[in-house]
Parts: sequence; structure tokens; C-alpha cells
Amino acid sequence: MNLDDLLAALTWRDLVDFVLLFTIAYAALRLLKGTRALPALVLVALLAAAGFVARELDIVGVGVLLRYVLEYIIIILIVVFHQELRRLLVRVGQRLMPQSRREAAESAVETLVASCERLVKGRVGALLILEGELDVLEICTDVGKPIDAPLRAETLVALTVPHSLNTAHDGAILIRDFRIARAGVVCPLSTRVLDPRFGTRHRGAIGVSEDSDALVIVLSEERGEMRVVLGGVISESLDSGELEERIYAWIDRPPPSAGERGPGSSASRADMGVELVDAEGSGARAQAKSGASASPGGLG
Repeated sequence: MNLDDLLAALTWRDLVDFVLLFTIAYAALRLLKGTRALPALVLVALLAAAGFVARELDIVGVGVLLRYVLEYIIIILIVVFHQELRRLLVRVGQRLMPQSRREAAESAVETLVASCERLVKGRVGALLILEGELDVLEICTDVGKPIDAPLRAETLVALTVPHSLNTAHDGAILIRDFRIARAGVVCPLSTRVLDPRFGTRHRGAIGVSEDSDALVIVLSEERGEMRVVLGGVISESLDSGELEERIYAWIDRPPPSAGERGPGSSASRADMGVELVDAEGSGARAQAKSGASASPGGLG
């Protein structure tokens, strides 16, 4: 059958079928972007292609082996990537019901801000990572301990209060899909030159935000300050209202484009309103403003 015969045999049902399959595949890839499941799906596609080639070339042993692997691969993927599948279903539900997502976001933001206020008043330091589309754990040096608990102020406070029995308080708390996913997460430390006021906690917050689209909330026990870090840029000290605005702005942001990295985005620097210091410490400064005056937060 040549191309003309193939086109003549096409019907409107075939076109609808093709469009639906393309839309489903595109939506699935968008949802899986930045997760561990995407490379696994690429591997499955390669195995399927290898099995097809083996069958066509009549390579019996390899063909039989790949056929059995592909028959059980679905069960294997469900077991290995059950967390990613759960996140995928949650995202689909949130996109189908945007009002429900907004209500959940409002409740989560209220809880986060209230928790940060309590911790700052008690002079308790903390690092809260709000995960975006990209998997934060892939860049962390230690994934911490699984929690998988509802986002509640009492739980956040309990996980951050320093105590010899609380082995998770030294690391960051990962918040994923408005739930407390993990605690005691060890973030990669930024190698940039920072303001002397900032310690290891701030360096870790900048480090994890440089290679992800996460919003990181940093609470300082020494100065009683609340700051946020996005795209490797740290904000000025915030009050509760400003912190709430920053979180809502991050929730309503568009998804990151392919290859987009936080530190290279000049827009993110302007939005954060911070004063930057060059890595060589030469003293050259660039003042970025977002409408209101901001206290300096030097970065290298």
C-alpha cells in the first residue's frame, strides 16, 4: 500500500483517534516532566522497540526475554514509582477541579504562615521547602525521613523544635502537594559568596533553589527573620503578610519552561528585590527593586 492509498483509506474517526492519542501522550509527558518516572518510561519504550526488532529479525532468545520483561513491567513500575503515580493522580484531580485546589492552597498557606510566625516568635530556626514541578530529592545529599502527614502547624512546629529526641530537626522539611512529605532533608550547599549574616541554613536554601523551581522559606533563630529563596535569590526580611503574598505568587506562577534555571532568570531577581554582590567581592553592586524599598540581602 502506497501513501496515496493510505491517505484515501483514512476516515474522520482515524483523525480523531490520532488527535486523542497525541493529546493523552503530551499531557502525560507534561505531568511526568521533572520526575524519576520519565526516564523509566523512556527505558520501557526502548525495550519495546528492541523487542519489536528482535521479533522481526527472528532473534528468539532475546525476543522471549523482552516479551516477559514487558509483560511484568507495569507491576514493577507501580511498585517502584507509587509515590510519583500518587502525585500524578493528585495533580490531575487538582487541574480538573481548580476551585478545590485553590481552597486547599489557601488552607495550606494559612497554616504555613501561622507556623512560621510561631517559630519566629519562639526563636526556632527552620528550613521549609515547597516543592514545585521538579523533584527536589534528586539534588539533595540526604532525602531525610518519610513523614507523609497532613500540613498542620502543630506537626511543623514539632518537627523543627531542637531536641535530642528529634533527629529530624537539623534538616529541611519538604512540603509536597500541600502535605508534609519528608523531614531531615539535607540540602546541597551553594558555593556562591554570601553576606556574612547568612549561615549554613541560608546557604542550603540557596543551594536547593538554584537547581529547582522550589520556594524555600528560611527562618532565622538568631535574628527572628523570615525570608524566602527562589531561583537562588534570597529576599529581604518579610513580615507575615509579605510572606503570604510571596507564597501565593509562587503558587500562581506559570510552569517552568524547558531548560529554565532559577539563577539565570533576571526576572526572578527583580521580583525578589535584593542587593547582589559579585563572586569576587569587588564591591560592585546591582540594586534590584520590586516597587517597595527592600533591605539588602547580599549574594555572591
